[in-house]
Parts: sequence; structure tokens; C-alpha cells
Amino acid sequence: RSLLELQPFIQTHSSSQRGPSLSSGRFTAPVSGFYQLTATLLIESGDRVQARVRDHVRAAICIQSLCQTNRSVAGVMGVAATGGTFSIQLTGTLHLQAGEYVSVFVDNGSGSSLRVLPQSMFSGLLLGV
Repeated sequence: RSLLELQPFIQTHSSSQRGPSLSSGRFTAPVSGFYQLTATLLIESGDRVQARVRDHVRAAICIQSLCQTNRSVAGVMGVAATGGTFSIQLTGTLHLQAGEYVSVFVDNGSGSSLRVLPQSMFSGLLLGV
């Protein structure tokens, strides 16, 4: 198993100090408030010799890279034995303090290699303070 932060999330340069940073894959809150966070991950899975019922991929949007101690938005998807492309969509609301960042993590609990495709998306939107 491996828990990896997606960095960079997509191959684009941004000089912004606040909000989305496309080069680091993180969203930094410009002001304290409630944010709607959405990640759509397109993942390609390779074939594996022996499939297990418990094979899965977990994705999470975590505050300050602390998935176990801070609140997060998470989802789990089973992985088919034949491999192929599948998606995981996460949407939720988190309260962020000014300057805190959130980023996307993937935990590979399957017996195959995974590749997050470049068509994946990640966004944050301030709902209110």
C-alpha cells in the first residue's frame, strides 16, 4: 500500500501565492471560511494476476497533508481484476483558516500499479466566511 500526495496535480505553472497552485497541486485558502472542494480523478489500473475482494483505491482531500489527524473529504473505489480506467469523485465542504492548504492523496490498496491521468481535476470555491 502507498499513500501519495498528487504533486504536481497537473503540469501547469502558476505564480499565485494563494488559491490554486497548479504546479504544487495544492489549494491555499486566501481567507478563513467554508470551501467547497472537488476532485475528479481519472485512474488507470494495470491487470493483476490474482484479484482480491478487498482490492481498492482510496482518495482524500486533506488539510495540511494530515489525513489521519485533520478532517478530510474521502472516498473509496473497488478495483476490477481486468484493470482499465475508472474515476473517483470527491466533493465536500471543509472550513479552512487563511493560509491553510488542502491537497489530494491517493492510497493504493490494490495489487496493481496505478496511474493518475492528466485529465483529472481539483478545485476549491469559497462558500462563505
